[in-house]
Amino acid sequence: DIICVVNLQHNCLDSQCTDIHQKLVRQEWIDTSRTQATVKHQSTLNFFLNVYSIHNYNHIQHIVPDMLRDM
Repeated sequence: DIICVVNLQHNCLDSQCTDIHQKLVRQEWIDTSRTQATVKHQSTLNFFLNVYSIHNYNHIQHIVPDMLRDM
């Protein structure tokens, strides 16, 4: 059963995601001459958890370790 939804954001700074590639921008399923910078994320467990989510705080507070609540 799903209890609640949480918001996780990948932490690129601590994960050292610095590998940037250029990829072609597509329009109407066709590659254009324009490019867009994209980041190749490292496979790590470094994420930010939005613990101040108003709707789910009652559920989220139970899974956050005590040492992280005092930060």
